[in-house]
Formats: sequence, C-alpha cells, structure tokens
Amino acid sequence: MFSYRHAFHAGNHADVLKHITLLIGLELLKKKETGITLIDTHAGAGIYSLEGDYAIKSGEASEGVLRLASYCTENPNEIPDGVVQYLHEIAHLNHPQSQSIKTYPGSSQLLLQAMRVQDQLKLIELHTTDYPNLVENMTVSQGEYRPKRSVQIFQKDGFAQLKAYLPPPTRRGLCLIDPSYENKDDYQFVLTALKDAIKRFATGAYFIWYPILQRRDATELPHQLAEFCKDHHLPYLQAELQIKSQILTEGLAASGMWVINPPWQLKEQLALCLPFLVKALGQDDYSRYELTAND
Repeated sequence: MFSYRHAFHAGNHADVLKHITLLIGLELLKKKETGITLIDTHAGAGIYSLEGDYAIKSGEASEGVLRLASYCTENPNEIPDGVVQYLHEIAHLNHPQSQSIKTYPGSSQLLLQAMRVQDQLKLIELHTTDYPNLVENMTVSQGEYRPKRSVQIFQKDGFAQLKAYLPPPTRRGLCLIDPSYENKDDYQFVLTALKDAIKRFATGAYFIWYPILQRRDATELPHQLAEFCKDHHLPYLQAELQIKSQILTEGLAASGMWVINPPWQLKEQLALCLPFLVKALGQDDYSRYELTAND
C-alpha cells in the first residue's frame, strides 16, 4: 500500500470524473444552509505539482485535466457549468495570468476550497509521506479565512476510521471513499466500510470512486454495490467514463463514480458533463460514458 503515490496520477481522466462529480454534489448539498461534515477517507497529499517528477514520468495529466483545459479553450461556448466550476477551482492554485495548469488540487484541497464557514472537513491519510505533506498543504491553504478547528487531519486507516465520525452533529454529511485499489483487499474494504457507515448514518451522501479494469474484483465491485443498495433500500447513481480502448492502449482507460443518496439534480448535471468529457478526452472509438440510477 505504501508504494502508491497519487502524484503519479494527479489530474488524470479519473480525477477529472471524480472531482467534477464531487464538486457538483457538494454545490447541490450547499443549497441548504445547515452545515455539512465532509469526510475524505484517502486524502492523499492535497496538492500536486504537474511539473514534478512523478507527474512528468506518468504523463497522465495530459490525458486528463490538461487535455480538458485545452479543449475548453478551443470550444468556450460548449462548456457545461459543472466543468466550468471544476476549472475555476483549479485556477485558484495557478497564476491568474497563466493559461497553463501547473498545480493540481486533490479532493481534499477541492473540498477545503468549496466548503463554507459552517461546514466541517475531516481528512484521513495513512501514508507516511503523504500525511505530512497533507498537513503542510492544508495549513498553508487555510490562511485566515476559516477557523482551524473546522479542518481536522488524521493519520489513520480511512476505511476503519470513517464510522467514528458518523453520524455528524448536523445529520448532513458527504463522504468520499477513494482508495488506490493497489491492494486487492481494498474492494472488500470499501464494502465493509460502507456497511458500518450506513448502520450509523443511512442518509449521508457517499461518493465511491472505482477503476474499471479487466480483473474479477474490479468488475464485481459495481455489482456488489448495486446489491448493497438494493438490500438497504438506498438510492444510487452510477457514472462511468472511458477515454480509450482497454485492450489496445496502455494505462487506465476507464473509471466510475458510485454515489449513494445522490443529491437532487446530480444526475441531470452529470448528463450534461459526461458527453462533453467524452468529446474532450476521448481518444478512439471506444470512448464512452454511462449514467444510470435506480430512482
């Protein structure tokens, strides 16, 4: 597990899907004034350099956020609101007069930027290198505009720790579960963490990212999540994005977001964003999206 560093993958197409879905969901939840507890179970380092050795070595951002930004520059009149919001949040960390994206915000940084004064943010990261980087990045990012007590950072196992923060005091919460799945046990850990969480807080919004791979544990996870939601009578939304052939090309070609108790209108907004992302990021005829819900 400790060999995984998200810096290699920051800003790739999976991040694009994950972070657009996350930001839209949070904005919809913020329509009510009551504070929200935001939980990121695998917070990473928070902020990533796209000019660093890791990002340059993988080159994955060029298939994701960099390709998206270039497409949006060339097609400014087509951009859906959810994509505009996403690029706006990224712009906070980059020079306002520069057209290029050199720094990429991870999910923890995006949540920090989008949260309100009445919201609470709990970030969990076990990695021995990423954790101190997360603490440093979040401390610098907070500045003076938000009380420090509203952001808490823990070096713990996010799967095991999630239930400790549930239910939130206001009974409003958004939980992002985003492991690397480098450890094949992560697929089962996701389900176990959800079972424990739902027992304590059945009405929370749970955002689960997953890779789409040609291996049994990966292909089974969406089916297991569907059965879980059916057994617990939970509404869900499933969004998937594929940018290239899984067989004819290298690297991750597709990923998905599974949202339990999706905020109202999330499906409608993603229905505008996903076709746009296929056009912007698609590399071949295998590019596609899927958007389903059990409502």
